[in-house]
Amino acid sequence: MRLAEVLLIVLLATLPFGFYRAYTRRFSLRWFLAIHLPVPLVFLTRIEAHLSYAFIPFTCLAFAAGQLLGSRLGRMAIKRRAPVDPS
Repeated sequence: MRLAEVLLIVLLATLPFGFYRAYTRRFSLRWFLAIHLPVPLVFLTRIEAHLSYAFIPFTCLAFAAGQLLGSRLGRMAIKRRAPVDPS
């Protein structure tokens, strides 16, 4: 696998966890799990691609981007679902 493929996999894998994180209370157990459960997947993806330790910062950036993008999408979905005040 090439670096771009690994970064795309990491981004897409963390996206749903970031989306779920938007629905949880901050610093709760679910919030903590939403952030930390995809970490082994990112680690295994990097290992399977035979990338050295030098690429860890890139995978961390892709991880953070997936979490942030997912949480923004989640917050947008929450706002869209909010009931409209008729007054």
